Amino acid sequence: MNLSDAHCRQPLTSSQIEIVHRFPELFHEARKQSQSELEEAFLTAFLRLAGEPMHQDVSRFMLSYSASSAITMVVSHCARAGKRVALIEPVFDNISSILRRENVELVPLTEQDCTVENLPVAMARLEPAVVWLVSPNNPTGWTLSEPEFRTLVQCCADRRCTLVLDSSFRFFSPPPIGWSQYELLEESGISYIVLEDTGKTWSTSEIKVGLTVCSPDMYADMYRLHDDLLQSVSPFHLRVLTEFIEDSSRNGTERSILPAVLRNRSILRSVLSESELEFVTELHSPVSVDWLLLREGLDCEDFVHEAIREGVHVLPGTNFFWNQPDRGRNFVRVALARDPQLMLEGAQLLRDTAIRLAAKDA
Repeated sequence: MNLSDAHCRQPLTSSQIEIVHRFPELFHEARKQSQSELEEAFLTAFLRLAGEPMHQDVSRFMLSYSASSAITMVVSHCARAGKRVALIEPVFDNISSILRRENVELVPLTEQDCTVENLPVAMARLEPAVVWLVSPNNPTGWTLSEPEFRTLVQCCADRRCTLVLDSSFRFFSPPPIGWSQYELLEESGISYIVLEDTGKTWSTSEIKVGLTVCSPDMYADMYRLHDDLLQSVSPFHLRVLTEFIEDSSRNGTERSILPAVLRNRSILRSVLSESELEFVTELHSPVSVDWLLLREGLDCEDFVHEAIREGVHVLPGTNFFWNQPDRGRNFVRVALARDPQLMLEGAQLLRDTAIRLAAKDA
């Protein structure tokens, strides 16, 4: 049972099933539209659901096959420019993996560093050229508040840092009310790159699109990297994803995106309530994963290996603490965007694993 990766694999709603039944129709419609028309329709739907405006310069919205492709482009920029990157910790492991593969200098920035009071001090200590955050963060669910976001932007302006912000899980939390991330970034004049993704949100069997949005001064370099990577994303994928996004706009994220995740979080906590695991993330966490704390004495690597023998895959906390892996020894991450029956069976296996390991240590 795969409870490891955070890709969306939850059941479709009735209206989403109707979209799937229309795939032949959508395929032929996509062939009749230009790439620019399909991209603009996708962007308009995506940003409307996010509660964010679209720049007049639509060329600064670059589409790719996945968020990983977009991350690779940004890493290439950092590597070529020899930029020191302050990367959030903990965070999902492919960001640090790609950065290290390209020999980019990394320094850790903790979630506790990112408060209004602590961030200016942390920035002065680390002296980064790039600040790379994930908000909402995977695995913890931590999210930048409006005051923290404003402080971050101001710190980047003061120190002439580039801000890279991964917002792949944005649709699991309410959109900003009374303020806009993109408007603040544009008004600030800082160098920035925002990474967006559909793969964590809609259960489309890996039909997904990554989105890279950058400030005007970053465009020339990012466009060259983007152009080297691909010419365009699939017209059919754009058409399908636009339908899924518009469906969420019509029905609300609380009825089209969140139900399975909320139900599965409840299932997991109910089954594990009397086990050797505690929940770190909030009940209404803005990410589709749960971050679990093992009791003292249990090691996440041992727990994961034992769980695999039982037939369920979760991820060890050491994967997420890229700078100090031992800080993750007592954590495991469980993906929630799954079928509830699968979650129930997987949670029972995790409970049995925890009980058996605790008995061995007794």
